[in-house]
Amino acid sequence: MERAGICPICGSVSKLNTCAICGRLVCNRCYDHSRSVCIQCSPGNILSEMSTERTGLV
Repeated sequence: MERAGICPICGSVSKLNTCAICGRLVCNRCYDHSRSVCIQCSPGNILSEMSTERTGLV
């Protein structure tokens, strides 16, 4: 579902898509259409955050 507004990730004003994981409304540039998730919830980012937490670098 698309809505118009301000993307919370990059701040652009455009149509927004809903992330299937966090529910955040983000622009096309910050949205991975193949996975239906925002760039902050995309699998690569989640895995890197988990490994950083495990090593205590957070």
